[in-house]
Amino acid sequence: MQEKVVVRDVLWEDFGLLAKNFLSYYDEMKENPDLGILVGGKKPKMTEEIDWFSAFYKRLLEGDAVASVAEVGGKVVGMCDINRTVLREDVKHRGLLGIAILKEYRGRGIGTMLVTSCIKKAKGKFEIIMLSAFENNRPAMRLYEKCGFKEYGVGKKFIKRNEHYIDEHFYCLEI
Repeated sequence: MQEKVVVRDVLWEDFGLLAKNFLSYYDEMKENPDLGILVGGKKPKMTEEIDWFSAFYKRLLEGDAVASVAEVGGKVVGMCDINRTVLREDVKHRGLLGIAILKEYRGRGIGTMLVTSCIKKAKGKFEIIMLSAFENNRPAMRLYEKCGFKEYGVGKKFIKRNEHYIDEHFYCLEI
């Protein structure tokens, strides 16, 4: 029997698990260097994660971001967020979506629940949601298309990993 998934708002207390989840991607990149996510350079220090989360949480409180986490058995296993990346008046109608789900919880519909939750929260705060996906991350591309995102372009050879190139697909959703 599959455990129940709870999608809820991000809480300040989620920091520890969210940081641990994010840092797990560095280990996953060792297993799969072509992993379809942007995690580069050296693993951040916990102090850097604290700085990131503090700034992110401030954006949530100020209305410049929306976010949801997924919990399974009381454990945070994923997060989706939409951030206003530029505060300039003529582009602040746009938000950038990011999503992260622990490897062992992917393929269970959690991504759909998280993205759907964030889209609902974004209405009235954003008009356009943008995102990108690596060519080799077909599950993510299917998720975005299922949630109504439309592809508007491809960056050829946009990412270079291990001396080979990966195209990046760009999506948007008007809400």
